[in-house]
Amino acid sequence: MTNSRGGFDMGERQEAFNWRRLAIVLGALLASVTALVIWQAARAEQLKNQLEIARQQAFYSLIDGLQSVELNLSKFMVSSTPSEGALLLSRISMQAGEAQSSLAQLPLDGGDTISASIKFVNQLSDYARTLTAAAASGRSFSDTDMDQLNGLLTHCSVINAQLREMMSAIPDGWWIKDSNDEQAPLVRAMDTENASEYPSLIYDGPFSDGKHEGQAKALTGGPVSPEQALENAIGFVGRNRVQATARTADTNGPVASYGFVLDTTDGRLNVHVTQQGGQILWIIPEYGQYTQMLMIPDCVDIAYEFLLSHGYGEMESSYFQQYEGLAVINFASVQDGTLLYPDLVKVQVRMDTGAVVGIEANNYLMNHTQREHLTPGLSVDRAREMVSDRLTITNERLCVIPRDSGERLAWEFIGTWSGSEFLIYIDAQTGQELQILKIIDAENGQLTV
Repeated sequence: MTNSRGGFDMGERQEAFNWRRLAIVLGALLASVTALVIWQAARAEQLKNQLEIARQQAFYSLIDGLQSVELNLSKFMVSSTPSEGALLLSRISMQAGEAQSSLAQLPLDGGDTISASIKFVNQLSDYARTLTAAAASGRSFSDTDMDQLNGLLTHCSVINAQLREMMSAIPDGWWIKDSNDEQAPLVRAMDTENASEYPSLIYDGPFSDGKHEGQAKALTGGPVSPEQALENAIGFVGRNRVQATARTADTNGPVASYGFVLDTTDGRLNVHVTQQGGQILWIIPEYGQYTQMLMIPDCVDIAYEFLLSHGYGEMESSYFQQYEGLAVINFASVQDGTLLYPDLVKVQVRMDTGAVVGIEANNYLMNHTQREHLTPGLSVDRAREMVSDRLTITNERLCVIPRDSGERLAWEFIGTWSGSEFLIYIDAQTGQELQILKIIDAENGQLTV
């Protein structure tokens, strides 16, 4: 039925309404599909990023693990007793197992490469574990064992060299082959034909962690007030250098201390003074970047004279580091010619002006005391017989080292093997091999690990 104008208004309106409703439904459906696609794309990107992070974590864990394996293998090669060798082999087995786990998480293209690499660390872990058990039963290591472990050390060094080379610049898609490269960088790293010299791990000097439990042996006298502690700090730094002072937070712990800031002619220094006895616990410069004008021997002399003038007694420098014009030098006390490694003091010297701007005396305050029984029961010649004949000895001396919860009198032997330098510590009473450290000539100084 038409209206007076000849149209079908009701039907047309209904049809238009249906079309509009269909358009709305289709629009909503399209928006939902679009949203779903966007969410899926975002989710895929998130999963991709998570996978990338997991792979990079596995990569760096692999590097840490294999570096530790190489370090302990090199120490094992200059060990001389089954007990010390067993301890090192136990660590090697565990570290190789962890490296195997990390390696298995990496998408190395090329089945032969990944299979050979996993096989290498797996066999190394198993072999070290087998030798550990044999050593625990009292069996000595044979020449064949040593040759095989030396071969594993060489192989490990080659892999480490390639992995370290990658670390300076990891490209995007570092695990994937690209159009211009037959092998991905990670695959090449596991290719032992591409060898380069291994840059060793870097740590601090020998026994720098010291012993921090119990009473501080060098702290004498009763408690001091904050005012007296500040006076002691100013006197230690030099009254002519101090321009202004302020209090900062105190610290508790084995050695409780008062905190101060001293504005000096050499910059701002953060100082902590012990609440008992008023001794300097540490001084740290707020700014630590200087122009290098002095050489390390000059800084060693300056630091030595500074310690001597501040009552530290006979000291001897051992190892050092330098950072952006700041020399950090380790000193240990000397008693009757015996080096006391636990009594460690670190001195920071500006390499432009030669001013002493920092000191860390925590180890010294915790451990320094007059030792008794510094006479060895074992002659140096007899102790030398306890050192591996693979080591070419270049120097030796008597020292005290921290061991477990106490100290040991030991003969220290410095020697070389396979182009590397080692420190071997033999108990001066029993002849037990106590410790093996590797000397590292690093860019920032000579250190041990």
